[in-house]
Amino acid sequence: MNRLSGNSINNGLFIGRAIHVATQEHSIERCNISPEEVKGEIKRFQDAIASVDAEIGNELKNSRLNPRELDIIASHRDILHDPEIYSLVSTAIEEQLHHAILAVQDSFNTIVEQFQAMSVEAFALRAADYRDVGTRLLNTLGGLSSALPDNLESDHIPIFAEMNPSMIGKLAHANIRAYLIAKGSYNSHASILARALGLIAIANVKDLLETVQDNDMLVVDGDEGKLIVNPDEETLDYYAQKVQVEEILRQRLEAMKASASQTADGKRISLYANIALPEELDAIVNLSCDGIGLFRTEFIFLARQSLPSEAEQYEIYRQIAERMAPTPVTIRTFDLGGDKLAPLGFIAAEENPYLGKRGIRFSLAHHDVFHTQLRAILRASAHGKIRIMFPMIIDVEDFSEAKHIFNHCQEELYSEGISFDSSIELGAMIEIPAAALEADALAQACDFLSIGTNDLVQYTLAVDRNNENVSRYYIQHHPAVLNLIRQTVLSAAKYKTPLSVCGEMASTPQYIPLLLGLGLRELSVNPGSYFTVKAIVQNCDNKLFQLISRFNFSCSVRDIEHFIYKDLKHYYQL
Repeated sequence: MNRLSGNSINNGLFIGRAIHVATQEHSIERCNISPEEVKGEIKRFQDAIASVDAEIGNELKNSRLNPRELDIIASHRDILHDPEIYSLVSTAIEEQLHHAILAVQDSFNTIVEQFQAMSVEAFALRAADYRDVGTRLLNTLGGLSSALPDNLESDHIPIFAEMNPSMIGKLAHANIRAYLIAKGSYNSHASILARALGLIAIANVKDLLETVQDNDMLVVDGDEGKLIVNPDEETLDYYAQKVQVEEILRQRLEAMKASASQTADGKRISLYANIALPEELDAIVNLSCDGIGLFRTEFIFLARQSLPSEAEQYEIYRQIAERMAPTPVTIRTFDLGGDKLAPLGFIAAEENPYLGKRGIRFSLAHHDVFHTQLRAILRASAHGKIRIMFPMIIDVEDFSEAKHIFNHCQEELYSEGISFDSSIELGAMIEIPAAALEADALAQACDFLSIGTNDLVQYTLAVDRNNENVSRYYIQHHPAVLNLIRQTVLSAAKYKTPLSVCGEMASTPQYIPLLLGLGLRELSVNPGSYFTVKAIVQNCDNKLFQLISRFNFSCSVRDIEHFIYKDLKHYYQL
């Protein structure tokens, strides 16, 4: 028996047999064609485009995906018909005298390498889409099949080096329940589609391709990101029972959909959902939650090579506002910084982008970008209930400067006769210690506040949450962090300013009773955690609030851990 670990792409448990699915390699000869052959190679390229277009059309027609997820597949059709790509390939054929296969390979490799050189995850994700389309064209030109192995059975767990979005639909069609990949990202389009279709998956398992052999018995634990290879009888029996328990719990949580989000003693707790991509919207609508507490807008910029126009942004915001109406959608303005923008040459690279010109600092320094986004959001507010939230605010001066630009955009739209919600609310993220210390003033100036615990922990404890070398210092329940949260809660309550938590703490079971006991009445959570959070909320009671009110938070980390993992455990243990 061998236990391996990786990163969970989608939750769930599955027991099955391993099968490696190798990517077919293209043996491409680097040789030139004659000028007389150019016309024929151009025709081959055009025929390949038509064939792949028909293949994508077939997938769109027969897919079980909802319209939002179908947009991912449809985006491959846009790449396929991109005039810039057509120009690159045809130029390689006509001027460099490359045959069609070589021209397609070199052109797509150039684009993929440009994205990957940017060292930003979002661009690497975009690169995967271009690689997928390029592979489709190469398979068509080379006469290779992109289908799954003929011997694939429903209890198989396919193993891939990497995953392409187009393969996800094939797996679902073959009734595959789980898959493993040696390298992948939670935010990739392939991963989004996997979650939409309910495929259990784990990525980045060390030495996966070498360690696991065909027909090995596997236990895929998507909840924990663990993989057990050839489990012994006792372990296999344990997980078989756990699969049954998980199914019972899933049915129980699903049945909670219509139940009220309130504590056992009747305190109403508003539960919102976080969203990073429009593709997640259908899942959120199905939750029947209180709205979207955090819409991260960075993807609008990062999924492209140029600044998005007002019209493009307006369409995205409008669709989300309409779908979620009458519940509110809280849109966070761009939280962009030098780490994401320097590769485009938009601003100079910064030695420490986390402490540089990011969030509201970037927006205030680039009025054109900020102005365009605010106008788009305001126009969309005519189609649903929208709130605007500014990131990286440190004090009232930051907020007031942003509000001044917002007011100017309102005046512009009014003079142009364009409709918008004139009562739209403006809020601030509390994610910097300075903002928490200034919470009293911010609570008076803002319509609402939202605590971003991810950055609040990072900045309070001076620890990069993405740096494994200092991960032991990233303690979300550190007394310094909890006291900043308490101070913010008290300030918001003093001026009756709505306050929520939208960071990871709000989706982490052991912290939910703690947050409620501290006085939070609004949580914005990851969609996959929604029903679990709701169940924990319903477990909480007045005794919890009394317990936390008596606890001395000016104590050690060990004392707080004992409090959370011993005294509060029965509230979050479902």
